[in-house]
Amino acid sequence: MAETAPSLREKIVRVGTWIFLSFIFLIIVLSFGMPDFIGTSARVDQYNAARIGNEYLTRAEVADYQKQLEERMAQNLGKLDAQNRKLFEDLAKSRALEEAIERKIFTQLLSRAGFNPTSSSEPKILANFYKKQFAEFIVEGKLDTKRLNEYLSARRMSLEQVARGFLRDYGPAKAYAMLENTNYASDFAVLDEARFATTLLSYRIVAIDGSAKDKILRNRFNPTEKEIQEKFQAEFLSKDPKAVLDAAKRESIRATLFNEKRAVLEKEWFNSLSQARDMVQVANATTSKLIALDNVALRDDLDSKKGKDVPVSLLPLAQSDFFLRQRLVAPLGKVLGPVEAGGYTYFFAITNRSTSPLPPAADYRKADFDPNQAFAGKKMPQDAEKEKIAQNLGQNSYNQLLTAALEIYRSSVRIERYKRE
Repeated sequence: MAETAPSLREKIVRVGTWIFLSFIFLIIVLSFGMPDFIGTSARVDQYNAARIGNEYLTRAEVADYQKQLEERMAQNLGKLDAQNRKLFEDLAKSRALEEAIERKIFTQLLSRAGFNPTSSSEPKILANFYKKQFAEFIVEGKLDTKRLNEYLSARRMSLEQVARGFLRDYGPAKAYAMLENTNYASDFAVLDEARFATTLLSYRIVAIDGSAKDKILRNRFNPTEKEIQEKFQAEFLSKDPKAVLDAAKRESIRATLFNEKRAVLEKEWFNSLSQARDMVQVANATTSKLIALDNVALRDDLDSKKGKDVPVSLLPLAQSDFFLRQRLVAPLGKVLGPVEAGGYTYFFAITNRSTSPLPPAADYRKADFDPNQAFAGKKMPQDAEKEKIAQNLGQNSYNQLLTAALEIYRSSVRIERYKRE
């Protein structure tokens, strides 16, 4: 007897069964796979102390720094009670993390510059290090690691720790050694004293004192009748249904609304001033005197360059970080500010920036170099000694170079610290 074709109901049951089994299979796969996915962040926190850029700082690395700190503090710790000892240990943990982060930033910078050893070069570097540092432990051309570890363990160290520490310091040591080479440093003398001395700037400055700023903001403030009525309802009618909105109450309400909105008003006003086309417009909008300073050296005191008819002190502006950063990089004529310092609000613009061209730093080391001839016709401050400048530029500027490069890199890298137990 021939088999009958499956009915529609049987087909539906069969398809439904396969769908159900597929769903069960998917649940099983996810059940085994999800823990690894979910646990990723937990494992990151468990084994790593921080993330600097795309590189992790392990807790083991931080532990090395903490151990070094505790060894340095050991003598003082012995004299402390339990409570203060705990405080010092917590301090060592926090300090160790920050030191390790700084070192990681430094090594990343050096790695980008090609100073750190690669995995392929590490064995050769370590072999040379062992040969110089542990020559007495080398037998027939081979390092006796067993005897060396016994020697190091008596000093609370291991060969692995020594090797890791040496490789960690190898990049910085090599960087310093190479940067001491004057031919290299002369190409990157970023804090060149002579260029600093010969840079001249022209400024246009507006200084607004606190009382003038307050007066301008109050004059700009114009609350709506609805705002006044709502405030009157909340502050007066709610307490006295027979209260009348007279002139005195209006003034009181206006003052209250002004204080509540002062921060927003000030921000909006400052934004409008910073969008001004030039400093003349800023001076007119603030009814302030426009202070003009021309051909000012970087080391000059701004107050010594302003006229006697300007009573405003420019020292707070000159000492602000924003002013110091912008004076060498800001586009000419751009309105900059606000800078709030010393009881004043300053806006300023760089209208001119000039630097006299100077001989390359490498020329200063030549035997026939004549400072008087090299600096002839240059705009130099009166207190600038040409021989001293030549001597300073002839010396190594690698410390300044490295510091500047490190600051630039640190400001561009993201640092994420993980929670510690």
